[in-house]
Amino acid sequence: MSTLAFPALLLVFFRAFESDWRRVLCLAVAAFAVSFLLRLSSLFFAMNSMIGLRSTLPTLVAAAVYAIGRRRVRTIATGIMLGVSLFLSTEQGLAVTAAYAIVGFVAALRREDRRAKLIEWGATLAIAVLTLMVALTCVAGITGARGALRYNFRLVPMDQYWYFGAPPNTFVPSWGAGFRMLFAAPHIGLPPVLAIAAAVYYLRRFWGATDAGTRRWSISLAMLLAYGAISCTSLLGVFTLSYVEPCERILLLVALLELSRFAAASDAREGRRGWLGSPRAVTVVALGVTAWAFASIPLLRAALATSVPAIVVDYGLHHERFGVNGIWPETLREAQAAIDSHREAGGRPPTLWSTYSGWIEARNGIFNPSFDYVIHALGPANRRKYLETFRAQRPELVQTVRPSYTQYEPWIENDQWAFYDALLDWYDVSSRTPWSFFWERRATPAPAPQFLFGMRVPPNLPAVQLPPIPDSIATPVMLLEVDVEYEIHNPLHVLPIVGALPRYLVGISGASSALPISLDPYVSQTRFPLVIRAGERPTLSFATASLLPGASWQPVSIDVYLRRLPAANQVWLSDLFTRLSLRGDAP
Repeated sequence: MSTLAFPALLLVFFRAFESDWRRVLCLAVAAFAVSFLLRLSSLFFAMNSMIGLRSTLPTLVAAAVYAIGRRRVRTIATGIMLGVSLFLSTEQGLAVTAAYAIVGFVAALRREDRRAKLIEWGATLAIAVLTLMVALTCVAGITGARGALRYNFRLVPMDQYWYFGAPPNTFVPSWGAGFRMLFAAPHIGLPPVLAIAAAVYYLRRFWGATDAGTRRWSISLAMLLAYGAISCTSLLGVFTLSYVEPCERILLLVALLELSRFAAASDAREGRRGWLGSPRAVTVVALGVTAWAFASIPLLRAALATSVPAIVVDYGLHHERFGVNGIWPETLREAQAAIDSHREAGGRPPTLWSTYSGWIEARNGIFNPSFDYVIHALGPANRRKYLETFRAQRPELVQTVRPSYTQYEPWIENDQWAFYDALLDWYDVSSRTPWSFFWERRATPAPAPQFLFGMRVPPNLPAVQLPPIPDSIATPVMLLEVDVEYEIHNPLHVLPIVGALPRYLVGISGASSALPISLDPYVSQTRFPLVIRAGERPTLSFATASLLPGASWQPVSIDVYLRRLPAANQVWLSDLFTRLSLRGDAP
């Protein structure tokens, strides 16, 4: 779907602005080739977060505004598209809805037909809300729709910054650092700046235009560019290139539209005929960038020479099925063996709790007892419920991701340690795959962690060095649990969305663990793991990273415990130690 949506979007978008299909095809080919040259991989491949698919419909909203001439039809169609955009993707839907609300309101302030424009603007937004509610209700009923709205518009923004936008992810810690990051990475910082400038230009052009065609053209492109710029606000959460790619695509689409208009006008002035049904400059650009893309990107040549024929022969003629390669054949084989060895009477599969459920569960008809992904248990209430459900269910098997597989497993363990604490209390590692560990429930709980020392933290102390571990209990590699009680001060927390921007961090030095701990601002106590080697004396530092003034936090007390692991669980600790020793997780 993601791969097909990309060229389909190009064809539909250019068709809305151009009447000749040959010119549409030429523009689409040029846009496709330049997208590969710009390496907009998140838009045309099925990658993490599926931002290409989620940004497809929002990109077409401006095309609908331009192409549909009848006001009533335009109002209904645009409202439905906005509502479905919100249904398919919260942040992309919000971005395009905000762009329509802002640009549409500015357009309605013109004296000509002001009342009718304001009615169209308000009706479109009302239809968008109604469409969203109808779609949610059809999928999940009234209660489910209410829960989806609360989850996506309250819980996700609450945890977007301190949870997802924290180490090991790169984030903007301050205004000064943010500007430095934008200049250091112009491919991330430049697109939103260009989109804002271009949106202002088209708004001014709309305001001064006297003919209806120019006004419609200008307001549509202003709306499109405003959406591109607003969609980049996701950079406040995680500073990553993929969040800018929809904006880059929009700049490319606008540039090609303007090239087409300029080239057509130039050919008309000079009395020249176009080439391949398009203005000459458009044809030259399309052929040129296509040749450049094939010459400089081996993937395109390989796809044309190998992948396309293989798809036609293997899947079209021989009806081959989806294949498994890499680590996954062994992973599925070992996971299946773990499930089969714990089947109940009658062959029923055991209760399996996975922090990331998916392939092996689907093969066995198993549904996770709680959230499919532990990272989707957002908000303090859902995290408590996740843990309470785990304790109440007492699953026979638990599957967790191997820390050596991904840097995000130590991050999850840091922020969801209450779950791993309960796991270590009652479970031993029974088997492993290249991707995961399987844990088997014990008959009796493990010994409670041993209290080592505690301290009250004086106000305004920037850091604390923990006392040394006595030699009498030290081992080569130790798992400590650090319990921190803290107070957070954020006078602007009531602001919607941005009020949750500050990150409250515990830095770690002098230990095998190096990934900073991001504190939950909605509670006042946390416990996190700390892996150390014999002789190491960790130092905990206290910092606040914020774009808002006045945000800070203060530790009140720190208690440290030693968690002793049975032999069966040493393999998990060794795997975690291997990941931490890479030092690739430190910001």
